[in-house]
Amino acid sequence: MATTPDDREARSGGAAAGALARIGELAGLVIDRSSTAERVADVLRELIISGDLPPGTPLREQQLVTSFDVSRNTIREAFRLLGRERLVAYHLHRGVSVRRLDEHDVADIYRTREPLELMAIEYSAAASHEQLSELLGWVEQAEQAAADGDWKQVATLNISFHQGLVELIGSERISAFFRVIDAELRLAFAVVEPPADFFRPFIPRNRKIAELILSGALVRQHAESASVPKGKTALQQGARHATH
Repeated sequence: MATTPDDREARSGGAAAGALARIGELAGLVIDRSSTAERVADVLRELIISGDLPPGTPLREQQLVTSFDVSRNTIREAFRLLGRERLVAYHLHRGVSVRRLDEHDVADIYRTREPLELMAIEYSAAASHEQLSELLGWVEQAEQAAADGDWKQVATLNISFHQGLVELIGSERISAFFRVIDAELRLAFAVVEPPADFFRPFIPRNRKIAELILSGALVRQHAESASVPKGKTALQQGARHATH
């Protein structure tokens, strides 16, 4: 029997409620009365990236006031921050919920990611061996998660891989911007069915990118031709797979 969006929402509703109830534990942060709206938004964003708050999850103001031990105004400001990042949506008479994406949103996210990741490949020439090896480490963890059938973890590790790739640029501003883009992408990842068929092809593509970067092949290609054909092809394949 086919799984509908309503079925998926019902199935994830309990997990999301638990995540909201255990915000401090999941985020590894102590939330106190002096917390700012930015800190609240940071925690909620991380829960979206990790998949603990899937699309459609209602973000109830009073529950968050209690969980964070902050004022309603702080929660409302956090909602405004996340709204500007397109991570939450406002519904008349129903409040705020985690946003759902459509195919156009996903295509636009990949269009935004591609030039940044290609820039990261160029900057990888100046990165440390430890930074570059970390990329392969995320791929290896994803391979193990796939073997265990943990596709939610595979999705999280795919996001970590691409975030790590962009961090090779060495710009805090670009990394912060990319983190928001990846949070949006996780909203799309949360509703794919069946997850194994969707996420499995990402693993060899990411391994190919990591191995080419570690070998220096992509950087040499860029220097010789002002393009990165193999890396670009691998990235574009991921975009096509995600939007079809």
